[in-house]
Amino acid sequence: MENFQFAQLFTERRKELQVTQEQIAHYVGVSRAAVSKWEKGLSYPDITLLPKLATYFNVSIDLLLGYEPQMTKERIMSIYSTLAKRFGNEPFEQVDEQIDEMIAEYYSCFPFLLKIAQLYMNYYLKAANPDEILEKCFTLCERIKTQSHHRQLSYEATVLEAFISIMQGKPKQVLELLGEEAAVQYGTEHLIATAHTMLGNQEKAKEVLQVSIYQQTVGLISNATETLLLEVDHTAHFDETIKRIQLLLETFQITNLNPNVALVFYIKAASGYMMRNQTEQALQMIEQYTQICSALKFPLELSGDAYFYKLGQWIDQQERVDKQAPRDNLSIKKDLVASVANNPIFSALQDNTQFKMMMTNLQHHLQLEGEL
Repeated sequence: MENFQFAQLFTERRKELQVTQEQIAHYVGVSRAAVSKWEKGLSYPDITLLPKLATYFNVSIDLLLGYEPQMTKERIMSIYSTLAKRFGNEPFEQVDEQIDEMIAEYYSCFPFLLKIAQLYMNYYLKAANPDEILEKCFTLCERIKTQSHHRQLSYEATVLEAFISIMQGKPKQVLELLGEEAAVQYGTEHLIATAHTMLGNQEKAKEVLQVSIYQQTVGLISNATETLLLEVDHTAHFDETIKRIQLLLETFQITNLNPNVALVFYIKAASGYMMRNQTEQALQMIEQYTQICSALKFPLELSGDAYFYKLGQWIDQQERVDKQAPRDNLSIKKDLVASVANNPIFSALQDNTQFKMMMTNLQHHLQLEGEL
């Protein structure tokens, strides 16, 4: 274990208490030579002696061993970022082997297990057996749900299981996990904000409402985007949805705050136009997509702006929200191009001069010449 530092901590604690090896040996019933070996790291006490030694030193067994079963948010995010970069550059199985060791060591650190499940979700296609990795994700989520006794963590694990089920082509399992109907939204944020105001904390009330507005706006755009391909045959509804989403994107500057939401919209809109044989409109949507991609600044980060000026500090405070993108820069850039260039629905555009020019320019802006 990375944090197993018994010899060093044992020696330091003994010297702090100003006791000899002989005294400790007598207390636990071993020889002084045995205690000497412990301090040199040549051997370890029998497991049955750990409670007695911890009592003698007035510390927990975990502290005596130098083992911390829980990680801080910062460490979890740092490990995630490091592993994501490795997945982008090393064989999947090589990185996965180290992750297995970390999972074994921190099997009770549930925020860490959730983050690892999310990491697998973003890179499972690189594995020799992707289905096996999805099952591993599902197992981690089940452990979180049954062992963490943490409502928010369990909810996030359930949502992640639903994503896994979609990827596995198991729609019935999604409905079993989340239900079959749209849930009634009670909008408790305004009550929370009112309570903070009554307690004299107006700044917190502002934060709660700003975060709520942001999340609901992003959710509205995402849900409306999902309706597009379901309404392809309903021309008036399809066109009106595109118009309204574009207004929302512009009004709340979501393209700058959360560009992925806008990118998904323009891909879906272009796909819908292709299904309707409206090539010119599809190209317009793709052009918007490439303009957003070309303006991206890496590494990508979630942040607020002049209007959502409380959003940044809220992100910083969240244990499971990271400013950084969930994948390494190169993988993101490749997918930005592949989502259009290799998308079967745009195959009819492969010989279109405007389309080819947009793809060439996009690769240039993302510095991907020779990478694809």
